[in-house]
Amino acid sequence: MKRFGTIFPFLEAGRQPRHIGRLVANHDFAQAILRYGDFDEFVFSNPTPSNLNVFADVVRTWGLSERRLSQVRFVPLPNLAGVLEADAFHVFHLGGWGWFMPGLHFLRARHASNPWPITAVTHSLNGRDVIDNAVRVSHAQFAPYDAIFCTSRDGREALRRLLEGGAAIAGHAFAGHLEHLPLGIDDDLFETSGDRARGRARLKIDPDAVVLLVLGRITPFQKMDLGPVLRTLAHDILPRAGRTVCLLLAGSATADDLRLVKADVDRYDLASHVRVHPNFPVDQKADVLATADVLVSPVDNAQETFGLSLIEGMAAGLPVVASRFDGYKDLIDDGVDGFLIDTYWSALDPVEELFDLLDRDAAQLFQSQSVAIDLPQLADRVLRLVQDPSLRASMGAAGRAKAAREYKWSRVVARYEACWNVLADQARTTGLVSAGEHLYNLGAGRIFSHYASHRVHRDERLVAVGEGLDVRPYNETAVLLDHELLSRVHSKAANGATVTQLLEAAQAPEAQAWFAVQWLLKYGMLRRA
Repeated sequence: MKRFGTIFPFLEAGRQPRHIGRLVANHDFAQAILRYGDFDEFVFSNPTPSNLNVFADVVRTWGLSERRLSQVRFVPLPNLAGVLEADAFHVFHLGGWGWFMPGLHFLRARHASNPWPITAVTHSLNGRDVIDNAVRVSHAQFAPYDAIFCTSRDGREALRRLLEGGAAIAGHAFAGHLEHLPLGIDDDLFETSGDRARGRARLKIDPDAVVLLVLGRITPFQKMDLGPVLRTLAHDILPRAGRTVCLLLAGSATADDLRLVKADVDRYDLASHVRVHPNFPVDQKADVLATADVLVSPVDNAQETFGLSLIEGMAAGLPVVASRFDGYKDLIDDGVDGFLIDTYWSALDPVEELFDLLDRDAAQLFQSQSVAIDLPQLADRVLRLVQDPSLRASMGAAGRAKAAREYKWSRVVARYEACWNVLADQARTTGLVSAGEHLYNLGAGRIFSHYASHRVHRDERLVAVGEGLDVRPYNETAVLLDHELLSRVHSKAANGATVTQLLEAAQAPEAQAWFAVQWLLKYGMLRRA
């Protein structure tokens, strides 16, 4: 049986609308692997029972066949070790490389019944936490058949540098592969078109205007600085356009973000030429894209690694004007389906010595403020598209064809599977790899056990209180505290029993039995004799 496994919370925001690229990409990947994946079974073991239950509910809304739904198994995380011991897997794949890879690596070494690759995908590679993750991943003794999938070539080089630094700290290097694989977009997007007239009416945009769309988070801290773009619009684009031009800024934004944009709009007297559409419902995205004639994305922030919004724009038939920066270089063929605008980075970093002291957002702002977009180039390329409808049409058609050819999830999942098959073959040849010592597994019991005034010991006698169980455990812990287990322990303590006797009565793994005894003591259903 060819079995897929994961422990990642693909619905990090639960049922909340997904605006951030990582949340969209991970949700859509999970949906795509279930729609298009060539597996006999899919095992999802999300980190919390609540997340797992929400995920199971959402999966049932995806319109999967009954046969496919019957192939999906939801396993609470505390039960995963037993599943690994009982079942063979083809691959375990994670929606992020830093948080779960090391822990899964040790679980595989201890419990797996067969060798299988661990793979994960990169999203943002910025911030102090990625350094911590690089150290942990470098320290863990991964197998040569493990891999991290990098969504851009520049991102792959950035991760190589991060892991090189992590290895210098950890004293051990990541043994797996760094592969370049893209993200994808829903196949159904190519069958969905928004309503141009409705979108323009909603935003009060002239039907005859050429609309430049900036789609994504409206913030200089995590996406792009719109100040230079607005200044260029006012000074270089509008005076030379020869026709009505409107800039539409659409995406998630805080109140502070919106105040910054409004200040620049007022500074350059652009109120009649700019529309801001913040935090719009997801079901309006098709109308937003249909409203536009050109997608503009002058990103300057290292937080951006791929560029889902560019693929969405291409799928909607829009030519793209984007900065020549990180993953954008992989997505746009300059002069064919859009234009890439040169970027320039400062030779020195004025806050390099302060990186480990800076707030994450402040560090990102300093980084992005050191990147300049070639504004004359930006104005020139935008004006060429504004003034040439046939160029917009030909570039838009080329981009849509490429998006359909290369970035549909059905095509992207097939590329992932080809990689997994190669790694799985290598795993069978190489065999299981020892995990070494799990130095980073510093749980609460190791660190904080001295906080309590008393530690329960095996010879201690406990006695049951009451005749039955009248409290239910919280959802997150219920997987370890089933009613039958608690009843066995409680009944054994009716006339008093040692902790050793209660652990034997639990008929469960020792750690789980201890947890049940402690929980009954916590809720007053056991007391010290």
